[in-house]
Amino acid sequence: MPDIYIWSFTKPGTDGIRAVVYNLGKGPRIQQLAETLGQLTIISNSAAVSIEKLPLAAHGLFTCQAFYNVDKEPVVYYYYVHLNVRVPVSKPYLSLSEVSPVEGSTMSMQCNLENGTGPIQYVWQHETHSGNITVVAQGSSNRINMTNVNRNHTGWYRCIATNPVNSESSNRLWLDTIYGPDIPRIDVTPYSITERGYSALERETVSLMCQAPSNPVSQYVWFYNNSQVYSGPQYTITKILRMHTGDYACLAQNTYLNTRSKKTISLTVYSEPRSNMYPAVIGAAIGGMLFAAILTVLLLMYIIRNRNNNPRLHDLLFGMQHSQSRENINFPEDEMVRGSDGGIEDIGGLSTAGPAVSIPRASSPLTASPRSATPTPTSQAPPSGDDNEPVSVTITVKAAES
Repeated sequence: MPDIYIWSFTKPGTDGIRAVVYNLGKGPRIQQLAETLGQLTIISNSAAVSIEKLPLAAHGLFTCQAFYNVDKEPVVYYYYVHLNVRVPVSKPYLSLSEVSPVEGSTMSMQCNLENGTGPIQYVWQHETHSGNITVVAQGSSNRINMTNVNRNHTGWYRCIATNPVNSESSNRLWLDTIYGPDIPRIDVTPYSITERGYSALERETVSLMCQAPSNPVSQYVWFYNNSQVYSGPQYTITKILRMHTGDYACLAQNTYLNTRSKKTISLTVYSEPRSNMYPAVIGAAIGGMLFAAILTVLLLMYIIRNRNNNPRLHDLLFGMQHSQSRENINFPEDEMVRGSDGGIEDIGGLSTAGPAVSIPRASSPLTASPRSATPTPTSQAPPSGDDNEPVSVTITVKAAES
């Protein structure tokens, strides 16, 4: 242990040396300067000192001068201690020059610290709606400038301060970029486009949807031929008519910026082609005819199969038609009919002994009716002669009364 020692402090950037603790052989003494350097105590039986609750003010040069009294001559020793005091960074807080900047403007952000010794590094982060985090800037400056702000800059921002002791992050701060409205986009449903614009058929339900990106959200107004007809993004026309043909315009408004944009489309309404009706009419007619034919066939089949159970209906339908088309064909040979006594009665004064002669008839739909077989005065017996001679035949057709 030295006979005499002195602890002194030199603040960085100055040349002044100030005593903190000394012992001139009468015991240690602590100077008032020590109060600014923390809780300083002297370790007993030594020339060492201890500093607790080290403040930033203790950062500097400590010098110890030790004097030893020897027989020949005193000896002085100098000890130097460079004390670097590192203060952890406190939690930073973020400040924006403009919380809601207009698209195209310039704004700045600053990361503020109450405590923390350098060197300090700053990192700036941007978090999107989807949660994607990207680093937008980093360096030793606690301030960044953003020029030509656009809608993509909208989102959460935070800053992170780091020094050799620790690292702290600020709370998130929302940046809301104001923009719009853009030129509207109009979607027409059902979609049908021609050279003149959009088209629709009469009695269809047509929906017009207007979208114009904007922050805050756009307010929409619809115009038909320059007359306001609706307020809202979607305009629907049920059972549209040809009188609805014309120009439809969507006006989008940003009430915060008092800005607006507009788009106009042309809509032509056509009547449904009449040719489209013909297949339906023809189909209905053919269908009705087929149905009637099938029903008639089924009815006739039913009557034929049940003619024994209902003969009157069968005769009424088939007998009447048969009698109305029946034809009487009288050949000269038919004029000879068998008499009541079994002989041959001569009609017209001519008679020939022998059996009755019947001429075979060719198959024909015209059959002789028993009731119409009565000979007429003009009938004559076949003349005798060659079989190859021409024969005169008289055919009489009578329609039976119903």
